[in-house]
Amino acid sequence: MQKPNIAVITGGHSGEYEIAVQSGENIYAQLDKARFNVFLILMKGNSWSYRRETGETVEVDKNDFSLPLPQGRVRFDAVFIAIHGTPGENGKLQGYFDMLGIPYVGCKADISALTFNKHLCNTYLKAYDVRMTDAVHLYRHEKADPDALIACLGLPCFVKPCGSGSSVGVTKVKRAEDLQAAMEEAFVYDEELLVERFVPGRELACGVVALNRQPQVIAITEICPKKDFFDYEAKYQSGLSDEITPADIPAALQKQCEEESLRIYKALGCSGIVRIDYIANETGLYFIEVNTIPGQTSGSIVPKQLAYRGWSFSELCTKLLEETLAQPSPGGK
Repeated sequence: MQKPNIAVITGGHSGEYEIAVQSGENIYAQLDKARFNVFLILMKGNSWSYRRETGETVEVDKNDFSLPLPQGRVRFDAVFIAIHGTPGENGKLQGYFDMLGIPYVGCKADISALTFNKHLCNTYLKAYDVRMTDAVHLYRHEKADPDALIACLGLPCFVKPCGSGSSVGVTKVKRAEDLQAAMEEAFVYDEELLVERFVPGRELACGVVALNRQPQVIAITEICPKKDFFDYEAKYQSGLSDEITPADIPAALQKQCEEESLRIYKALGCSGIVRIDYIANETGLYFIEVNTIPGQTSGSIVPKQLAYRGWSFSELCTKLLEETLAQPSPGGK
């Protein structure tokens, strides 16, 4: 029986490019080459390329996402998307594969688009009574009054681009005179932003995965940044944060976090591996965001959670691919 052809596509167009490449390379290394023919595809700008063992670079034919190699054209049976940020986490790439009828691991296009936009995701989840901090949503073309925002939300507060991950463009504002600059920084990365009330507490990250269509919690990690907050540098530079798995939290809080994460995962209709982040304090559990393509490098939170559970990352990736291949075609073919 011929092995399925699998594309692991990585890179992308965002400030998370380097981390995405590391995630993609790790997924590529973990996939069972005895079961799959695996091709690592690098997306950088308009170039979607595959590097052959000879060192030659071959461009993907974007008309049908095939690979024209000397020995014959490779057509892909499924895709493992390993792009953080645009276009892999916001639904754009998923929509492209849907039109071509090529199945992929993870959340569908509409769910990815919804969860990637922090404002839309928050608005949707409020209908499910998910608790979150107060926030004001602004578009670039709107004139904002910093004094009015501070009167509404207080200081410190967070300014976040609506469509950005890994804390890219996020600022913790402590002084009123810094708010305008923080908003301008966020607008560099997106057309809309959120200004959020600061909630003190412990930061928790809960990994969730669905196998055989049954969502289950992987583990909960407590994130203890050594900087002012868990920004891009603290996320990816060694020694700037402690990530404790399993989180040393009361049993009641663990149960609440697990149940809420499963409820959010199901309410959104997520698929594959997802990480859901919270702030927890004496008043309760506050939702921060959903990561539908969380970091999957060897040092990322979810792989560490899998190791704690005694789950093989390689076997999990293989299982997710096998389930993806067994699903009906998303259309187009």
